Amino acid sequence: DEANSRLALANERLAEARRLADEARQAKARFAASVSHELRTPLNVIVGFTEVMYASPQAYPDVVLSPQFLVDLGAIYRNAQHLQKLVDDVLDLAQIEAGKLALLPAKTDFSTVVEEAAEAIGSLAQVRGLRLTTAVEPHLPEVFIDRTRIKQVLLNLLSNAIRYTTQGSITVSVRSEGDHVLCSVSDTGPGIPEDRQRRLFEEFEHVNPGGSAGDDGSGLGLAISKRFVQEHGGSIWVESNPGEGSTFCFTLPMLREDYASGVVLPRPQVGQGSSLEREPILLVTHNPFAARLFARH
Repeated sequence: DEANSRLALANERLAEARRLADEARQAKARFAASVSHELRTPLNVIVGFTEVMYASPQAYPDVVLSPQFLVDLGAIYRNAQHLQKLVDDVLDLAQIEAGKLALLPAKTDFSTVVEEAAEAIGSLAQVRGLRLTTAVEPHLPEVFIDRTRIKQVLLNLLSNAIRYTTQGSITVSVRSEGDHVLCSVSDTGPGIPEDRQRRLFEEFEHVNPGGSAGDDGSGLGLAISKRFVQEHGGSIWVESNPGEGSTFCFTLPMLREDYASGVVLPRPQVGQGSSLEREPILLVTHNPFAARLFARH
């Protein structure tokens, strides 16, 4: 009886400890989401105005910017972009942790998503002297995905591949496999040791195996990519050997409308005969700097 009583008491204490841990985790997620959201508005203004000043100096016809000024402005722009990306990653992760990630799934031609991601990242690969190619299986079945989130996964994988590959090529391959679509991003980089592969998809873990020329980044891209893929009912993993490059793979179910978790929202409907590109858009903001920035663009 005494042993049973002690066991019951221990179970009660464990249940209470678990409840407190869950509450702490939720509070941490809410705090991160709140802070990240508050940081987004001023960062968007900083990035937006520095982009206009740096990339479109003709917007200020009576001002002549010296080369030294433009160099410094470029450094501000690049670092502001990096900080904006970090804030976006933290906010995405906080929303996932808090169970508030909203997905907008729709029937999608996955080959177009791959093409868009490759086109978006192609200039960066070209600057690094790398060859970027895509190999997509013809007549690929449609998938039921949130196009924006899965494109973000592809961009994360491609950015990592470019960051840590100094020479050679990067290949994106897509094919159907059973009731899933398999996508892989392969590079000719330094490879990743086996003992590091197990931790790659954890928060704040870095791809850089050490000794490569790439910077470490935020360490959130792969963790967020894993969550996005899992929310779609797929899986993600890495295959790599030191000195032989790396291949990151993920799967997506074909036309599957149920997800492992998360909120599935209906796709906004567009009126018959109308076009999203031609529809007028009304923007309302209380921030006068944001209003000026939109007017500039």
